[in-house]
Amino acid sequence: MALINLIRIDELSGVMVADEEFWRRGTRRTLALDSLHSLLPVDFCENSGIEAVIGIEGDPSVTFEAVLRIRQSLKEAVQDPSKAGRDEPFKTLKEIAEFAVRETEMLIRKRIDDQLVFAYGFTSDDLNRGHFETAGKKVEIKLDQIRTDAFSWSKYNPAAARTKHLFEMHALIAGIDSRNGFHWYEWSGVPGNIFFGTGNFETIGKGSDAASLAFIDIFRKRELKKRRMGLSAEEALCALLEAQEAALRFNHEVGGYPSFVILNGHGKSHAERYREYIGHGAKLAQEIVIGYVHGYLRKADAIRFIKALIIDNADVDAIETDCMKVSKDARAFEHFLRGYKSSIAAIKEEAAS
Repeated sequence: MALINLIRIDELSGVMVADEEFWRRGTRRTLALDSLHSLLPVDFCENSGIEAVIGIEGDPSVTFEAVLRIRQSLKEAVQDPSKAGRDEPFKTLKEIAEFAVRETEMLIRKRIDDQLVFAYGFTSDDLNRGHFETAGKKVEIKLDQIRTDAFSWSKYNPAAARTKHLFEMHALIAGIDSRNGFHWYEWSGVPGNIFFGTGNFETIGKGSDAASLAFIDIFRKRELKKRRMGLSAEEALCALLEAQEAALRFNHEVGGYPSFVILNGHGKSHAERYREYIGHGAKLAQEIVIGYVHGYLRKADAIRFIKALIIDNADVDAIETDCMKVSKDARAFEHFLRGYKSSIAAIKEEAAS
């Protein structure tokens, strides 16, 4: 699973961030998850001005296949709209989001059919008809136990271990188009509905409860006029990481390096509108916000360092050095990041005296 946070910067811009942790079968911690993906071919983005990014969480074996399927189908659809049953190219993010959800739901149906064929030799269409054919012979599906099991697999059922994970996906599809600027859609496989995103932020996945509370606390401190005006890019990035820090503190299955996708609708080209930020700089940005939240750094310094790292692409080592220089207690801050209790530096100083 993953934690995916989104925040609106202004009418044309926004940012998404995701962590990289999932637990294989709920027991083995793994730091290999890639949850943010651009959906559209670069040449289509250049020509249309549309950007679309999906942040998806769930069983990685399903989410990865869903993203591959969506991207391939969209590539074919933008080259030939008739393959998507359309008379004209995509013009809005809404059309792209609905197409992506439809492809994901088709994948879920395919996976369910694979399970039914493996176990019983028939598909969900055969189940609805009440019979299937094998070796040229018509076979009626009459046994109540088989029908009950097969129907329970075909829809979301928490007790159906074979197919439950197929439905337990959640996605944010965010982007930019000329009609609505920056906006997003939320989809969940359990109710199976797609919703237009509202407000200034969104969070899904493991730890979203804690992240949501952190976002609420961040925005409630701003006057309504300021909330409507939006945040600066660096303030938005800091808020995203502050919400992620809350999830890290209170939830399992959240962790690792963060990854960012920054969408800037003010840009004239795809390279200016779409930007990813990953690696050591992203991890340092996370630690800087942790330092601010726990009192080792002033908020103004944290925002300044976040801007230098992510927006200005400053040198990571130089920013880390400067960060420690302005920290209220660099030694205690370093101990805290290494997992020591916050009082460890004071304890050592008392022992030395």
